[in-house]
Amino acid sequence: MNQLRALWPYVVRYRTRFLVGLLASIIATGFAVQIPQMLRIIVNDINARGIVWTDLTHSVLIMVGFSVADGLFRFGQRILIMGTAHQVENDIREGMFKRLLQLDQKFYGEHHTGDLMTRVTNDISSIRQFYGPGVSSMASAILMIVTASALMMTTNATLASIVLLLLPVVTVLFIFVGARMRVIFRKVQDLFGEVSSRAQENFSGIRTIKAYTQEVPETAEFLRVNERFRVQNVKYVLLSGLLWPIISLVMGTIGALVLLIGGRAVAAGEMTVGDLVLFNGYLAALAWPVVALGWTVDLYQQAASAAGRLGEVLQRVPNIKDESENPISLAVEGSISFRNVGISVGDGGTQRSILHDVSFEVQKGQTVAIVGATGGGKTTLVNLLSRVQDPTSGSVHIDGHDIRSVALASLRNGIGYVPQDTFLFSVPVRDNVTFGRPDANEADVQQALLISRLSNDVVQLPQGIDTLVGERGVTLSGGQKQRTAIARAVLRNPAILVLDDALSSVDTHTAAQILEGLRTFRAGRTAILIAQRIATVREADVIIVLHEGTIAEQGSHTELVSLNGRYAAMYKREQLADAVDNA
Repeated sequence: MNQLRALWPYVVRYRTRFLVGLLASIIATGFAVQIPQMLRIIVNDINARGIVWTDLTHSVLIMVGFSVADGLFRFGQRILIMGTAHQVENDIREGMFKRLLQLDQKFYGEHHTGDLMTRVTNDISSIRQFYGPGVSSMASAILMIVTASALMMTTNATLASIVLLLLPVVTVLFIFVGARMRVIFRKVQDLFGEVSSRAQENFSGIRTIKAYTQEVPETAEFLRVNERFRVQNVKYVLLSGLLWPIISLVMGTIGALVLLIGGRAVAAGEMTVGDLVLFNGYLAALAWPVVALGWTVDLYQQAASAAGRLGEVLQRVPNIKDESENPISLAVEGSISFRNVGISVGDGGTQRSILHDVSFEVQKGQTVAIVGATGGGKTTLVNLLSRVQDPTSGSVHIDGHDIRSVALASLRNGIGYVPQDTFLFSVPVRDNVTFGRPDANEADVQQALLISRLSNDVVQLPQGIDTLVGERGVTLSGGQKQRTAIARAVLRNPAILVLDDALSSVDTHTAAQILEGLRTFRAGRTAILIAQRIATVREADVIIVLHEGTIAEQGSHTELVSLNGRYAAMYKREQLADAVDNA
């Protein structure tokens, strides 16, 4: 039960309903065990006096009454226990979703999307199967076995001893087979996650697959993973299927021994025919409980494996979180300070520095540009602002506060971020634009569309701004997706605007228009621009040149050109390229 312990808080809150369901099971079992007793009375009475219709009718009606009462309480048991299991499933899935949204980028870099989807779907369903049908069947089975065994002992101790000695054989086999089943089921779930990941990646990257004619290799790779999944499933089915023949063998052996020994006892006058019928009635009543125990062990092995996978997420502590119980709730104004910031990745001898000794100040309302070679740490640097990750050394301050002391929600509310890789949801363009501010009025939305120059494209879409965007924005061009992301950031009205190479998919003319619109919008706000083209950043108040993870040059466009250093070289190369293009 150690694996299931992580999920116990989700179960214990419904303990009253589970206990009432257990009570219903106890009452139902009490009625069920009376039916064989009535059979004994009827058989002995017929054997002694023949058929007396009034007595027979009376006894049959009592049996029917016991059956009806048993059915009603079984119904109540199933409603309470299995219905509550669905509520537990709902709560766990909600908890999983909340925790997944809280976890940082490092976690998502370590796990595939398909595997996480498997945990939120299949694994949680395995938990519901155990706490619903599993617990319901286990309660009924144990109660029936205990009650029927006690009544059989009072009828014939010899026969009862044979039954009770053989039944534990099934339990012992369940323990050995079940342990192996749990190991294989974990592999099955992991491989299912891998299959889901392969499918999800192929569907998301279908354009690339077709462009490079990789349909055949990708199909072969998927079939390879799918075959491993099938092999593990077959192993699991073989072990699971082994349980049921064992049950049939044991129950058949018990039934044969009861008929043999009980028949001799009836012939010797040591038992009545009614007693033998009673014994066979209880034996028949025990058949399903023993099967149910086997099925419950099967469900437990699946649930234990699933709970381990769920616990890895539910018990995972985010690396990026509010550092104190009472973080500073801050209305961001826009002054920024990087103080000796460094970021390293890896451990021990494999440790690699991405940023080191980065220090600079940004005053409220200033526009700062960051340029440098690809892979120089520009995106990593701006990711520190909204605490996508924390620095390994040094600190980042906003409005005089170390951002680790500021509440994450208030920090991120003050930042509008347009990343390199624009992500759009499968909802209308309007919903993508208003994602960070769903209560925005129409005038503000139109203003954001105008600034981003998306207004020119929206009118050409089939349903205008209410046109549904395909998955990950597949129905829009790269430039349209970037401009949608810019409109989304602008509409949020942030104190700090971060554009991370946000115009890379936009033509030069449109980029100039967007920059002109942003120039008015940026007034009074702090802006950080990351770009490959000098034309995009030359009007910034301060330009920072990153080289090999540290600041190589810093100043205005004019100052940096006069230094005749790295920035000047970049500027000259761009001018030459423009001249060639114009020619």
